[in-house]
Amino acid sequence: MGRNHRHFPPLTAAELADIYDRHPLPVVLRLLWEIHRLRSTVSRANQVRMMIGTRVGTANTPAGIWERFEQELDAEPCLNDPLTPRQKGLLHEGESQGRLRRRRRNGD
Repeated sequence: MGRNHRHFPPLTAAELADIYDRHPLPVVLRLLWEIHRLRSTVSRANQVRMMIGTRVGTANTPAGIWERFEQELDAEPCLNDPLTPRQKGLLHEGESQGRLRRRRRNGD
């Protein structure tokens, strides 16, 4: 992926939600869905890492690659981010349960 100084730091789920709140455009939503897809891939890679274990992973990959893989996964905020209100199903704090049920029923 290159050196760290060539990349911006990873965005947290809260930062991504804030970007959409400030720019609720279809193109931004499309980009956020792509980011969601990629974050899901990172989560799956982390699950594989946990299943394989460090000893097996290190033994079966060329020198340094497994360690770099683990460092990059550990740096991913999507593996440790707290859920945003949107991810919890709440658009606004204090939103009534009735409104929340209507939004869910309507696919919002």
